[in-house]
Order: sequence, then structure tokens, then C-alpha cells
Amino acid sequence: MSRTQAQKQRQRSLREGKLDPTIQRLHWHGVNPVSKTTPTLKELQNKQLHKHKSRNLNHSHGDDSFFHMVLAA
Repeated sequence: MSRTQAQKQRQRSLREGKLDPTIQRLHWHGVNPVSKTTPTLKELQNKQLHKHKSRNLNHSHGDDSFFHMVLAA
């Protein structure tokens, strides 16, 4: 059987001294993909409760108003 184009490219890169792609596979850098959990009900409720509160922290309400009066002569 003949070799696929991908196999030929891999062997050529190995001959040229490049990294073997099989070494890079299945490495999650310390992350276990199976350990992901869904958020609890309390976490979801807390997220909804504080959803937009961080957007308005920099605004001071009422301090930046001014009074404009027009006098008719």
C-alpha cells in the first residue's frame, strides 16, 4: 500500500529535524477535560443577580447635574 500525503509530510519533517506531531497530541497542559462541572443553582442565581451591577460602578448618579436658567428680557 502507498503512503498518504500526510504520512509523507510527517516523515519529511522528521527527517529535516522538526518536531514530531505525535508528541504534541493529547497534551492538555494540566487541564482535565472530564473534570468540568456544571454550575450549581446558587452560582447561577448569583450570576443573574449581579449581572449588570459592575457596569454602573463608575457612574455617580446625581453629582454631575447642573441647573440652567434662561431669563427673558
